[in-house]
Amino acid sequence: MGQTGSTPLTRFPSFSNRRSNSKPQLTSPTLTISFPTPSIQSSPPPPDLDYTSELPDEVLCVVFHLLPSSDRKRCSLVCRRWWLLEGQSRQRLALNAQHSLSDSIPTLFDRFSSVSKLALKCDRRSDSIGDEGLALIARRCPGLTRLKLRACRAVTDAGMEALAESCPKLCKLSVGSCSFGSKGIEAVLRACTHLEELSVKRLRGLSDSNASPPVSAEIVARSLRAVCLKELYNGQCFSTVISNSPNLKVLKLFRCAGDWDPLLEDISVKVLGVTEVHLEKLQVSDRGLMALSACPSLEVLHLVKTPECTDTGLTVLAEKCNLLRKIHIDGWKTNRIGDQGLIAIAKRCPNLQELVLIGVNPTARSLELVATNCANLERLALCGSETFGDAEITCIAAKCLALKKLCIKGCPISDLGMEALAEGCPRLVKVKVKKCRGVTAEFAEWLRMSRGSLAVNFDAPGPADGAPDVSEMVENAGSEGDLDDRSVAGEQLGLSNGNALNGGTRASAWKTRVSIFAGRNFFVSAFRRLHGSQ
Repeated sequence: MGQTGSTPLTRFPSFSNRRSNSKPQLTSPTLTISFPTPSIQSSPPPPDLDYTSELPDEVLCVVFHLLPSSDRKRCSLVCRRWWLLEGQSRQRLALNAQHSLSDSIPTLFDRFSSVSKLALKCDRRSDSIGDEGLALIARRCPGLTRLKLRACRAVTDAGMEALAESCPKLCKLSVGSCSFGSKGIEAVLRACTHLEELSVKRLRGLSDSNASPPVSAEIVARSLRAVCLKELYNGQCFSTVISNSPNLKVLKLFRCAGDWDPLLEDISVKVLGVTEVHLEKLQVSDRGLMALSACPSLEVLHLVKTPECTDTGLTVLAEKCNLLRKIHIDGWKTNRIGDQGLIAIAKRCPNLQELVLIGVNPTARSLELVATNCANLERLALCGSETFGDAEITCIAAKCLALKKLCIKGCPISDLGMEALAEGCPRLVKVKVKKCRGVTAEFAEWLRMSRGSLAVNFDAPGPADGAPDVSEMVENAGSEGDLDDRSVAGEQLGLSNGNALNGGTRASAWKTRVSIFAGRNFFVSAFRRLHGSQ
């Protein structure tokens, strides 16, 4: 069918390769072979096939899970089947939590019926969903394990109670710039017995101490592993939650007003398994550091702008917490932490891997001990140190054999001292030098050429360079992110930390008030003690 008759193909006789005047001799008989000849008329192309139609739904869902969110959205527009499967298999969802969302909740969660990680964010200038909307979402998502609320100012304690009743499997809760108080958090702690991470930031309902009573001491959060409190007026109302969490591992306190030494003393008695502590812009003294020394499992310590902490408290802590591997100290240029505290760390913390010193003035005496005794030191950062010069960097280059990353910012080093890095630190892979007036761009290029495998990041100092950026130093030193950024991060928690929601005049005014009240407590107490000691 559709073919013409075959054409005979005749095999010609074989001839000898020799040149001869004689006639060619036939060596084989003639053989005829027939091959079909294709028709000149081409057949019509086959219809388009949907090869995914034969794939089970489960396989398509696995493919969707491997795609980023933007690609998942595009896939949902291919056909109705993909639209349904993409919605039913989606586990992570972020919604604009404006008041108008309430009307769409039934339709949305009919499609996204398997959501277990939910983020509700509202613009500061818009009205957010209220208790009814949050309760409806909770009833539609009984398997919710992670929840983030940002700027949901219409949600009250009653809405949080409804959430807790409908979502008993909640494991991670992060709230920020909301208006409910401690009773809402207490309801979650009572009903969600699997809660592992709690992050509370800028909770407006805690501004009035009468409206935010302490969380009941009867609550024992056995499952709680990490707590982060940030920019709270009356953060002490959560002290009982922290001290009654026997399995707590991570504690982060940022810019919260009040005296926090009593909490650290309670932790030293009830919560001995703490491995990571972040203290930033707090009223904490050597009394609190000495209390933390009763936690032998401590591995990570951040002391950022705590002017009442001195070498005395750091020495006691280092003597008993021998497992420390990451230490960040921002001395705020108060000169209350220096060689004495660093020498204690060098002698008692051999597992140290990361050391960040900001506004601290170490000398070659303490740095030599750190480099000699801490053989596993891989990341070192110094910022705004007036005593870290050529002698100190030469010591680092000669002694820190395991060092991989070095960051120096705003220190009095020169090309002469940096020359030691050309042959020292054999494992060094990255060097960053910023705002060091004694180091020239020509030398940075020479160092880059002399060690081809070394990444050299050099920023020449400008005429209007200001104070060093602490957050930049910490980031370059490889420090870990925020609690929610790391867990939902990159969470980012990489979840993003919601920086887009932090703007606005009201937020700026609120931060100003926090700095005024908190700063008053910091400095009055610090200088009172300093004056008393003199």
